[in-house]
Amino acid sequence: MCEDFLVYLFGYGSILWRPGFPFIRKFNAYIKGYKRMFYQGSTDHRGTPDAPGRVVTLIKQPDDYEKDDWITWGTVYCIPDEEAEVILKNLDYREKGGYQRIETDIFINGKEGSHGKAILYVATTLNEEYLGDDTMDNIANQIFRSVGPSGRNLDYLLKLAASLRKMEVSDEHVFELETRVLEMMRIHNIPYHHEGKTNGMTADSPLTATSSSSSDIVASETLMLQKKYFVEPKGTLVIDDGAVQAISQRAKSLLPVGVVQVIGEFDCDSLVSIMDLNRQEISRGISNYSSKELSLLVGTHSGKIISVLGFSRGEAVVTNKNLILNNTFFSYRIHMDYYL
Repeated sequence: MCEDFLVYLFGYGSILWRPGFPFIRKFNAYIKGYKRMFYQGSTDHRGTPDAPGRVVTLIKQPDDYEKDDWITWGTVYCIPDEEAEVILKNLDYREKGGYQRIETDIFINGKEGSHGKAILYVATTLNEEYLGDDTMDNIANQIFRSVGPSGRNLDYLLKLAASLRKMEVSDEHVFELETRVLEMMRIHNIPYHHEGKTNGMTADSPLTATSSSSSDIVASETLMLQKKYFVEPKGTLVIDDGAVQAISQRAKSLLPVGVVQVIGEFDCDSLVSIMDLNRQEISRGISNYSSKELSLLVGTHSGKIISVLGFSRGEAVVTNKNLILNNTFFSYRIHMDYYL
């Protein structure tokens, strides 16, 4: 598996489908004495301070619990030791909403003993955003309603369920919530399809809401937000690794210093595709500058924009409020023509 000079990082939530950091290799493993639960509030990614979303954390097995069936499956990422400090620092920021680092043993099938120690992030019951237990209906409703800077809370749930299913892992808590949220999406006419899982709706299903509930309003507003980013981008911005991490892990705006190439011709206020150095689309956003202006600003620090252009429309090429990550719009691509 991993050599001695590699650091183990255990992912059990969004890191399963969006690690956002380089790694040498990965493999599936499990930890003992914990269960994955949607007990942690999210006010900076999948919700807001006024309307928190719910994301997973790990609940520790009680000391007096007699059975030894509390295990959680996830993915271990093997990180080069010389890069671990920077990666963990970025993850500390990404998981700043109540999570802390711990270290525990990991196990793989076919072996009795520990395969080694891994770092993981856990939101304890003592952090300010911890929500704890509730009825499955209430948790599902909260996930269905919530939207944050990283997108809809329900997309987080559905992608987690799809990741676990791909790993051939059974998780009663996650799959039960998935079933309930898919049913709410069906009732409110919100199509969903991902890797063989569907809520039964097709592109021929009506888009109009069936009631004026708060769930309908949030769903409608969310779909309108997505439509803003589903038109064909007018151009492309290629950005460096530092900018990729700033956008995907720290919810920052895109600054000109992180732009390495401008492709296409477009005016300011145009939708642009944002790609990493491997030409993988990681985001889309509304550019504050035209392609001609950005060609002059490539690699420029924000404080020098005025000296280069003679004017400024702000220090950011794309502000974070006008950025949408690919994990937010990925699940809609199948239905793109329908929404438009």
